[in-house]
Amino acid sequence: MKELIKQLAAEQSEAIREYRHYLHMHPELSFQETGSQAYIKEKLTEFGIEIAEGITGTSTVGIIRGEQPGKTIAFRADFDALPVTECNDLPYKSTVPGVMHACGHDTHAATLLAFGKVLSEHPELVKGTVKLIFQRAEELLPGGAKTLVEDGVMEDVDEIYGFHASAGKDLGKVIVNDGPVSAAVSTYEIVIKGKGGHGSNSAKALNPVPIAALLINAIEQIKTEKVDPSETATVTVCYMHAGDAPNIIPAEARLGGNVRVHNNELLVPLLDRIVAVAKALCEAWGAECEPDMVVGYPATINQHEQCELVREAVGELGYELGTTEAGLGGEDFAYYALEKPGCFFNVGASNPEDPGTYNPHHSPLFRIDERMLDIALECELAVYLKASARA
Repeated sequence: MKELIKQLAAEQSEAIREYRHYLHMHPELSFQETGSQAYIKEKLTEFGIEIAEGITGTSTVGIIRGEQPGKTIAFRADFDALPVTECNDLPYKSTVPGVMHACGHDTHAATLLAFGKVLSEHPELVKGTVKLIFQRAEELLPGGAKTLVEDGVMEDVDEIYGFHASAGKDLGKVIVNDGPVSAAVSTYEIVIKGKGGHGSNSAKALNPVPIAALLINAIEQIKTEKVDPSETATVTVCYMHAGDAPNIIPAEARLGGNVRVHNNELLVPLLDRIVAVAKALCEAWGAECEPDMVVGYPATINQHEQCELVREAVGELGYELGTTEAGLGGEDFAYYALEKPGCFFNVGASNPEDPGTYNPHHSPLFRIDERMLDIALECELAVYLKASARA
């Protein structure tokens, strides 16, 4: 099977780079991916792959129905870009000013296109149904996954897989973590409304700045007082704005930040605590309080059975396996994993002999070793063949 998988992937080596280069040269921001969607649909149609109806916005779902009975297995790729100006000197450099695929989403979509092409050319490999989920807007709340779930894309799915290109990991290394792989993320903003006045007569005003200072300290204390030390969580104040002049007491102060946890059940209670503390402090000082909470992506939680399957499939290909500490970044693959069991893994994309491939994600110098595309395609094929063979 290893030889077959490597042969099938090698046959797509030129095509997968073509797909990636097109998407990289024509990046589009979250919820604006009309051109990318058109390109993906064009390729799926070219491959003879059915395109699902009733999908909201610029996301696209391809469906491959096998003649043999079996499970419905989904693979997901995102394809939105970032508001970053590319600084790489590449023949396929972004042609859109101020927009760049600086996170590897173009590699995810290119790989899934090549994966679909392989299966369309080899229907004998397909058991049951394969769903190819091309998802818009991973980078921007509320994200594209939530809408796809609401569209019902996961209702008939038995399990789901996806990967992320990783500039922090060496080429040929695949990271598979059981349990949490990303954080539940939410943001908040609190407006404290006092009464403006002159700095010479503060008693006739109600200065919101000292209240904001007290609130900042109180918010920073919430994690210590309300989160068990065994839990991974951050409660952070990231900005505070008030006033413009040294002799004018402002009428309001505005502060905000984010909350990140690996335990989905902690998120809302922590946001509620921020609101409670803010309202109590403002009431004590006679100020008004206007809190605004945005509940973002849940934490992505991998299931052990699907992780074991990925490890077995990748190990049989001969690639190095590893684990890493779960980060506190957000990833809306979480919405799929809440619906059905799945595994979201990382594929190393950096060449130790090329320091330029180690620039961080979201950097204007983000760049990968494109051999990662072949490895990722092999991994998806191996995972699919192993998952579809299990009754």
